[in-house]
Amino acid sequence: MSRLRTLLEWTIILIPFLIIGFLLFYFILGAGSPASQPSGLPDGNGGFYQSPLSPPQQFTKNVGDWQFVFPSSYSYILAGKVIGRHAYPDAMPEGIMPLDLAVVNGDLLKPGILSFFTITMGDRTLEYSYDVPKYTGLSEEYIDEHISNNHLVFLDPALESDVKEAQVGTCLIITGKLVDIRGTSPRKLYLANTSTVRNDTYPAGCEIILVEAYTPVRCGN
Repeated sequence: MSRLRTLLEWTIILIPFLIIGFLLFYFILGAGSPASQPSGLPDGNGGFYQSPLSPPQQFTKNVGDWQFVFPSSYSYILAGKVIGRHAYPDAMPEGIMPLDLAVVNGDLLKPGILSFFTITMGDRTLEYSYDVPKYTGLSEEYIDEHISNNHLVFLDPALESDVKEAQVGTCLIITGKLVDIRGTSPRKLYLANTSTVRNDTYPAGCEIILVEAYTPVRCGN
């Protein structure tokens, strides 16, 4: 009888530890694992998702003698495939946007379509040409609305390092805000405006995104 009671007492003591261990395993190794992240692009082939902010928001960042303000009227999700990247040195003020990513989505991600494209990136520029067969049904307007050059801004250095790992050919989801940039230093002024529509062209056609979250995902369905 004494031995049975001892076993019951040990069982009562161990059960809470087993429960805690299970919860730690689930949240750290289960829910926090890559398998729990989105397995692919939203809507199959991604998209550009923009929503108005009410009220508008404003963010700030100081780098050396530069003070930057980022007014924003829209939240934004960029989801697609990276077809070009261009990094910049840390020197201000251009370094406030340390990375440009050219991204495509929609029907441009159908098998074989990107083989008809030639992509060239330069300083804040994206040039592309294509010879897409008529049987694809892709119009010039559709193509222009599903390819974008995105200038990325970061407040979190760790997040910046993660996004800089994104390479051409990978698919991703970036969540954040579309922002304008207002930078001042003792002797200079720096201004840049984001696009807020998908059918404009360079130089007005680039999105400036203040990145708040980043998820690499599998391309395609």
